[in-house]
Amino acid sequence: MNPDCEICEFLQKPPKHQLLTPKYWTAGVLNDQPYLGRAIVSLRAHKGSLSELSDEEWAEFHDIVRILEPAYQKALGASPLNWGCFMNHGFRSDPPMPHVHWHIFPRYKETQTIHGLTFEDELYGSFYDNSIRRPVSDDVVEEIVAKLKAEL
Repeated sequence: MNPDCEICEFLQKPPKHQLLTPKYWTAGVLNDQPYLGRAIVSLRAHKGSLSELSDEEWAEFHDIVRILEPAYQKALGASPLNWGCFMNHGFRSDPPMPHVHWHIFPRYKETQTIHGLTFEDELYGSFYDNSIRRPVSDDVVEEIVAKLKAEL
């Protein structure tokens, strides 16, 4: 762990809204839900690039993808599930402090409703809009997590 890294700092806190916590990664749903089920899969070890990942870390990430994609489809109707490893924020500091993590942006052809909230993917079939913010309560996120965990 690196004390100057935002993700390492985040990983020190007790897990909140976690889907999976295998050996090398942690996967959790965020309270910012512009796309229903938006989540982050973070490497537990502080590594700054994909080329630094071990074979075991890659293999476990592969397992996570194979577990989460069908769970999102069955539980929430997501298709496709977009994965992005950007790490741009890690280069805002000097010296840079990237930490390998993946963003999950589920996409929906049909409008979805959960916990009384309607989620409409107005850009379905196009690149998602990373500037959209939709903070939701812990209760909403926990309902999303419960639906996904039921399919894990």
